[in-house]
Amino acid sequence: MSSNRSLLSWILASQFAAILVVCSKLTIPLGPIPLTGQTLAVGIIASLLASRTGQKAIFLYLLLGLIGLPVFAGSTTSLAALFGPTAGYLWGFFAYVSLTAWWLQSRQKTVTTLFIANLFGSIVQLIMGSLWLTISNQLSLTNAFLTGFLPFLIPAVIKIIMVVAIVQLIQQRVNLPLGNDVN
Repeated sequence: MSSNRSLLSWILASQFAAILVVCSKLTIPLGPIPLTGQTLAVGIIASLLASRTGQKAIFLYLLLGLIGLPVFAGSTTSLAALFGPTAGYLWGFFAYVSLTAWWLQSRQKTVTTLFIANLFGSIVQLIMGSLWLTISNQLSLTNAFLTGFLPFLIPAVIKIIMVVAIVQLIQQRVNLPLGNDVN
């Protein structure tokens, strides 16, 4: 039974990693850090899957990029994306998924709880990305905040509203073993 649950977890993670790849191609250039659909997909992953399954989806996504597949926004090369200016945002996906799924695991997924959990996860992910900008681009914390956090806050809230609507719709229409059922 345990191996079946593990297999189901990896299958779900693979499917959601594919959704993340598709959403990463939705890009609006905005300075050194583009506005992408990646965090929309990460929010959906974090809200629907158990923490470990969501982490597997992020792991698979980053692994696909690391081996050279053009999965990242702007089709940047794997090393440039994973260690360049956007790296903190990509690695921050793990924090987003972990924190959001953790917050939701013992709560009913209402509009309010989904919004709060995703806002918290998104803010932590943006902070991680901004902190990495201080290292990779040798920016001050203030400049990193002004270029890597603040411009993305309102788009993050808009994407979170979209995540909440999508997750609510999926939960109403699809009966899959999501959330705490599969790790």
